[in-house]
Parts: sequence; C-alpha cells; structure tokens
Amino acid sequence: MKLLNQKIILQIVLLLITGTSIQAQHKKSNWLQDKKEHTGRWRMGSGIDILEPTGVDIQFYRLSKICTSDFSITKKISIGAWLGYEGLISKKILEEQNNVELGKDNIRYGLDLKFYLPIFLNPYIGIGAEGGTRTINDTKEFHPDAILRIGLEQKVLGIKLSTKSSLNITIFIDGKFNKCLTSNYKYIMPGGGIRFHLL
Repeated sequence: MKLLNQKIILQIVLLLITGTSIQAQHKKSNWLQDKKEHTGRWRMGSGIDILEPTGVDIQFYRLSKICTSDFSITKKISIGAWLGYEGLISKKILEEQNNVELGKDNIRYGLDLKFYLPIFLNPYIGIGAEGGTRTINDTKEFHPDAILRIGLEQKVLGIKLSTKSSLNITIFIDGKFNKCLTSNYKYIMPGGGIRFHLL
C-alpha cells in the first residue's frame, strides 16, 4: 500500500513537471513569435524637414529590435517620401555652390530608401530620387535628381499613452548630396528635422 502511494505521488510530480515544462515552452515560443511580429511589421512616422527641401515627410519603417520597457526606436530599414520648397532657408548657399541665380517656385518631392545600423544614435545611409521644378537664371524647368544621405536619428522623447502604445519623437541630422541628372546643378547640404512615431 505504501509503495502504491509512493508511485502515485511520483506520477503526480512527473505530470506537474511535464505540464510546467510544456507551458514554459509555449510561453517562450509565443514571446519569440510576438517579437518577430513586433519588429517585422511596417510602421509609419511623419515629420518636418528643416533643410533641403524645407517641408514635410512621411516614413514607413521596420524596427531592428524590441524594447518594450521604454518603447525605443531602433530602425532597420525605411522608405521615405517628402514634399517641400528648395531654397527657402539656404538659397544663398545653393546659389554660391552652383554659381546661378535661384528663383521662386522650387517645389521638390522625392522618395528614398535608408538602411540603419542598430547601434547608438541609429546611423543610416540612404539613396533615392527627387523631382520637381527649379527656376535657375529665370528659366523654370523640371529637374530630376539622384540623392545620397548619411545621417543619424535618435529618440529624444517618449510618452506612454497606454501599456501597449506610446508616442515617440526622434530628431534626425544628415548630410544630403543632390545631383541633377539633366544639368550641372548639384549641392551638398546639411539637413535635419523632427519626426513623430505612434507605436
């Protein structure tokens, strides 16, 4: 009788250990799946560009890692689009770099692809294209540009809206090289701005 009771107790203990192990494995696989879904899905941020062109942008991006404790923004890749006015702030610098007179109606729009390094300050390199009109020496024409960017983007403020969402603000600073494909117009210009992310 005593041996039977010991066998029953041993079987109950084994069942409890097996059940706990299965439950832990299930939680682990759910966490890994949640992590992949969190970092794998595309998100959207919107921002204000100070230079060049001065305007607004929208960015679709994927995160490089998850950090739920502070909802950090560490990007992996992004696709950005912008609309702005060229020469609003740095007209004199653009004119000096190209030895031209820059007129009005310099509406620019573009699209770029950025690749980020998942380290401090989240540095990136980007390539893209820009289009729109420029008025150079009183002649208004369409000017397509190839562009290259090198920069940094860092979170400066995060506001938790709930346990699962937050509003994050990042600043970005970069160097932008534009080369017109139909004329000799080109420039290298520092840029920067602020971007808002709802996670």
